[in-house]
This record gives sequence, structure tokens and C-alpha cells, in this order.
Amino acid sequence: MIVLIAVALLAQTPVVAPVEPGVPPGASEAARPEAPPPVLPPATHELFRKIQGRVAQVRIIERRSGTKSSIGSAFFVSAQGHAITNYHVVSDLVLHPEDYTAELERGAGTVLVRLLDVDVVHDLALIQTDVPAPDFFPLDDHEPAQGTRLFAMGNPRDLGTTIVEGTYNGLVQDALYERIHFTGAINPGMSGGPTLTGEGRVVGINVSTLGNQVGFLVPVAHARALLARVLQAPRKQVDESLLPSVHQQLLENQQRLTERLLASPLPQQPLDDYRVPGRWSSFLKCWGDTAHEPDTPYTVTNYQCSSEEDIYLSSNHSTGVVSYLHQHVSSRELGALRFASLYSSLYSQDPDSVPATREDVTNFRCQSEFVDVGGLPVRASMCLRAYRRFPGLYDLVLRAATLNASTSGVDSSLTLAGFSADNARKLARRYLEGLSWTK
Repeated sequence: MIVLIAVALLAQTPVVAPVEPGVPPGASEAARPEAPPPVLPPATHELFRKIQGRVAQVRIIERRSGTKSSIGSAFFVSAQGHAITNYHVVSDLVLHPEDYTAELERGAGTVLVRLLDVDVVHDLALIQTDVPAPDFFPLDDHEPAQGTRLFAMGNPRDLGTTIVEGTYNGLVQDALYERIHFTGAINPGMSGGPTLTGEGRVVGINVSTLGNQVGFLVPVAHARALLARVLQAPRKQVDESLLPSVHQQLLENQQRLTERLLASPLPQQPLDDYRVPGRWSSFLKCWGDTAHEPDTPYTVTNYQCSSEEDIYLSSNHSTGVVSYLHQHVSSRELGALRFASLYSSLYSQDPDSVPATREDVTNFRCQSEFVDVGGLPVRASMCLRAYRRFPGLYDLVLRAATLNASTSGVDSSLTLAGFSADNARKLARRYLEGLSWTK
């Protein structure tokens, strides 16, 4: 009954129209300004129909069985059949060309493709068919406005060409390897496909996702540079290995990264009574935490920094990584002998290294010594392992433990992936110089 009364009262209440700014009450409809027509978003189905033929599925075929071992996406960028995809989609062709081949599925049939060149740092590859592609994407350099509606295309989970709507969020801030943040669902199989504006302009190339509508694109400028490089260079032989090109790109990248780090001052981060290497460069993300375990007679405080991007070489091997971890350990309950045992056990633990297999790298070779860092005694161990396919490149792990106090200390580890031995040692020495004691 109460509800019915309330409804009846509302029904008797006169409705007062809101007064528009600048229009006096009681003004006629003719005197009111016309509202601007609504701006309609581009029709997704029209865009899909318009450019569907420019996007294809990449299939990596295992030669012995003649069946596909993996899939991805690609899109045509020239009338001569050039197409862009991701390096990680075709990495098996680079590393094991004797075992794999590739083909494109365009809807109208399947055609074989040649792998012409790669940009391993930005995870791009250029392939070509022998069949012309009259319908292709021109690659321009227009950057959309923040919040622009975008459309990612590809072949998610082998379901056929699909279009996914999302939002342009600009470049990822402080990224080591340039990426665009795309709010949209980039799913497995869409790697290498284009992301477009409503007008059909390519903004970036689908490359990775963190899930939950957090996707990443390679800026189209890098695809344009790769295409230009191939068009300007002499045509390579079909069976010519791309490993030397990948090797050179990795060498140049580690040199740029080394020069960038050495040109930057190494800030020191307070960690109780110590100072440790802090955020060395803007591409590093740093975090700290203290474990809270009431029954543990010691305290461990962690401070770690790492580059959040890496360079994909294969499903088992990544490179181009910089990361380090400091662990401050102290105790008021343990005596000097018991603490020394705990501290030694912590130091003997193997730090996390960058994933790789025996096919990719050798075993680590280590050298340990006691060093003096500005009056602070430190036990240091430097380990290197060599890349088998790319001579002159190494992974480094540096372990360092301060030895100045009986019931406290800092255990520190530095990991570098894909550096020359000389550059790795230079960075390790600079890193050690960031350790100090404040008492």
C-alpha cells in the first residue's frame, strides 16, 4: 500500500523540464539552438569488410609431418606481397630453417612465404609471398589521440579472422623497448596482426598481452623502418640465414643499453644501515618489502629492480634483461655464529637466471674473490655463460655479500642477459660501487 501511494503521488507531481543555458524560460522551440548531430563511431562491420583481405593467418609447418606447429597473424603492406608479422611467430624459421617452413592462409587459399628480414629487438618480421597483394595497408606515421577507438585484427585461437575493439592509451611510460598500451583483448593467434583506427590506418602491430584487456602493440614506425630496409637492400637468397642479422642487432642493442646505463649516475637506495644501487634508469621498476614472520629470529627486507620487457629469441630463451635484488638480513636474537651460518646459506642460494636451455647457452663459469668497496669488505662472485648461436654475447650473474657486521648484512645479486663480456664486467663494477655502509 505504501508503494502504491508513493507511485500515485509521483504521478501527480508536474514534470519540470530543465532549462537550457542561454535560453529564457518559456522560449519557443524555434528559438532554441539546434543540438549538434551525434558523432557516430565507425561501423565495425564496414571496416571489417573493407580490409579483411589484407589480413592473413601465418602457419608454421613442421617439415617432417607436414602439419602446423604454431600459428599467428600477418598483414600485407605492399602490392608485391610483403607482409608484417611478429618475430616470435616465425622464430622457428630463423633458428631451425631445416625443420620448418611457413605459409599464409588468405581465405582464398594457402600460399608459401619467404622470410626476408627481422627486427628482433622490436619483435617484428617481414615475409613475402610470390602472389601479388593488390589490397594492402599503407604504413603512415600518424599518431592517434589518447583515447582513440581502435580495432585489433588477427586469428585468435585458430578461429578465423576476428576484429576486437579497444582503446589507444599512448606509449608505455619508461619502457625499455617501445610499446603502445592497448585496452583490448589480444588473444593467442592474433600476434602479428594490425591494430587500426576507424579509418583503417595501422597504428601498431599486436605483440603481447597481460590479460584482463591489457594489451601491447609495436608502434607502426618500426614496421615502416623494417619494410624500407628490405626494399632498399639487395635481395637475399631464399636459403640465406638470418642468424647473422639477429646477432648484429643484439650486439648493437646491448651496446646502446650499456652506454645508457654508464652515462647515468647510479643512485643509492637506503636499506637500513646500508646504501645499495637504486633505480639506475627510468626503464627499471623497483619494489621493496619486508617479510613478517613472527616466529623467525631474523628479518629480511628486499629491494629489487628489473626491466619489465625482454627480447624474445625462442620459446625457451629470452635476452636483453637487467635486474637486481638486495636482501638486508639482520637479527637481534641470533649470535654471531648462528647468523654467519644463516648468511652463508642465503649467499649460497642460486639467484633466478634468465630462462635458457643447453641448446642456447653454456654452463656458468664463476670467479669469486674478496674485494674492498670504498672501505666496505665484500665477498663477490661473478658468473658468465656464453650464447651458443651468438658468439660474443653472455649472461652475467653477480653475487655480492657485505662482511662488515656480525649480525647484519646485505646480500645482493645482479643479472644481465645478452651483453658482451667487457660490457657486463663494466656494469658489474659500477654496480658494486653502489654498495656502502652508513655507520
